[in-house]
Amino acid sequence: MQFDRRRLLTGVSATLAAGAAFHAGAQVLPPAGYATPAGTSPFAPDVYRARRAKLMEQLKTGVAVIYGANAVESSAPVASPFYQNGDFAWLTGIVDEPGAILVLAPAERTVKEWLLLPSRDTETERWNQERMPLGAMLEQRVGVQRVMRTSALGGLVTSLASRSKELRYLGPIGSANAPVSPVLELYGKVAQRVPGCAVRDDTGLLPRLRCVKEPRELEIMRKAMDATRAGHLAAMQQAKPGMSENELRFIVESAFRRAGGTGLAYDSIVGSGRNAASLHYATATGMVHGGELILIDAGASVGGYACDVTRTFPASGKFTPEQKVLYDLVLEAQTAAVSKLKAGAYLEDLSEAAKAVFRKAGRIDEFTHGLGHYVGLDVHDPGDTSQPIPAGSVITMEPGLYLQSANYGIRIEDLYLVTETGAERLSTGVPRTTQEIESFMARG
Repeated sequence: MQFDRRRLLTGVSATLAAGAAFHAGAQVLPPAGYATPAGTSPFAPDVYRARRAKLMEQLKTGVAVIYGANAVESSAPVASPFYQNGDFAWLTGIVDEPGAILVLAPAERTVKEWLLLPSRDTETERWNQERMPLGAMLEQRVGVQRVMRTSALGGLVTSLASRSKELRYLGPIGSANAPVSPVLELYGKVAQRVPGCAVRDDTGLLPRLRCVKEPRELEIMRKAMDATRAGHLAAMQQAKPGMSENELRFIVESAFRRAGGTGLAYDSIVGSGRNAASLHYATATGMVHGGELILIDAGASVGGYACDVTRTFPASGKFTPEQKVLYDLVLEAQTAAVSKLKAGAYLEDLSEAAKAVFRKAGRIDEFTHGLGHYVGLDVHDPGDTSQPIPAGSVITMEPGLYLQSANYGIRIEDLYLVTETGAERLSTGVPRTTQEIESFMARG
């Protein structure tokens, strides 16, 4: 098939609208929904454009570089799933392109944002997945002003920095023993070549923006909670002595999918007895024994947004008197903390309220982790927990008691939407008191 070059060039806008644009050299471009990046997810490009504009309004000057995640290299026959960096995903909605980079320059006159993608390898794409070539259709899909290749990063940032003299670092802060982040490494090279160029600390900016959830984000998180609820209910209904922890985990995660979950918020923790006392136990290699408590810390995700809920319940359907006393103590600690949860509260004050309950009962040494964390695109979403908790944020309250030598771990974790006057428990509908749990499990 041959094309008239003039007809092709003059008709490009109409062709784009029809979803059948052509690349130079008469290459047929993939239609919408094919090749990567497939577009933005879970919202339309204008949502992410507005977020970038909001960020740049606060930056005002300088150059900011945000790296996306790289693919995990593995020789295993089953490839590891790709998880996009939370900041990058929140600003771009691009979740299917490893190695992508976003560059923002708010003081530039016309073009203020660039998306840089790794170069194509058409031979590799025959085996893995087709990727979009550069061009107007790609820019239309992602909604970013300019799309380039990552090979242009150094020259682009140096050019922009030569005018702005500022490199804005959005984070994260790493430990002294951690490798220097790619952004700081890049900034160091640029600063050595642009006299008078300085690196400015803006590490608190994105956490503040991401911490307060938009209504559309909350809508998706409620869907993730619906799926999470279904998983925990299925586990309580079907758990019984003699089954393996892995079998119970399969029940939980299958229920997530049936109820609309599109992924896991994190590796599910299903531990029975002594295994429940290991905080991040995720191997699920043990067996469920009668008389033990089962701890399930598991959450579904929808559209990349996480949910985080933990329930502890008796394998045989009935708490022993000792288990009931300990469980009620954990619930009392959570209740004490939640009573203080509202906009403007400090997490450390909530934590002290929970600790006071354990301290009074002589169990403070068995509470070995923090009380809660923010949740959103990441299950541990960014947010400065040393600052007042803002309205519109979503946070966990998860006190617990753990004693391996006594063969138990008990955690109660719920998800709360913080309001000006208090908090809404999003994780309703999952039995939480000992009476609710025993009644629900008795129904089989």
